[in-house]
Amino acid sequence: MMFREFLWTWVPWIFNKTTIILSKTHSLYRAIYNELMIKKEWIFIKNVPIPINSETFGTINNDTIQWRCTLCPTTFTQPGTTADQKDKHLSYLGFTVKIQGIEIDLSDWVNEVKWLGLREPTVKEIFLLWSCESGESYFHCLDDIVFEVVTDMGDTLRINV
Repeated sequence: MMFREFLWTWVPWIFNKTTIILSKTHSLYRAIYNELMIKKEWIFIKNVPIPINSETFGTINNDTIQWRCTLCPTTFTQPGTTADQKDKHLSYLGFTVKIQGIEIDLSDWVNEVKWLGLREPTVKEIFLLWSCESGESYFHCLDDIVFEVVTDMGDTLRINV
């Protein structure tokens, strides 16, 4: 009688704890695998102001894509470019963003960004990719942004979006 009471009390508890531990281990393994093995990519679609994450949307027709952007290293790639083309650095030596009294200096980050295609990405596209990569949302105030860039020729430009 006492042995049966012991079994009815502890066996379900052990089973439940084991199931919870296995479930959490499986979720952790899946998250680590996805983080390490799945390519992180942001996609700029033509005539759409905000990039989307490729993990969220599986396949997108290349005819509608303006840029495919990978992170680490950060690279803008136009669809249709071949692998034998050489990627280029952005032509900005300095890159400052002013939003509602806040000044963000992205010069170091911009110096690492490369692009591959027929035309260089716009300052707005560069800022939007930085916003996606850093996780800081400024999509709600895109009309109030002023970019101050220093070109590779040393000229300082102020650009309102």
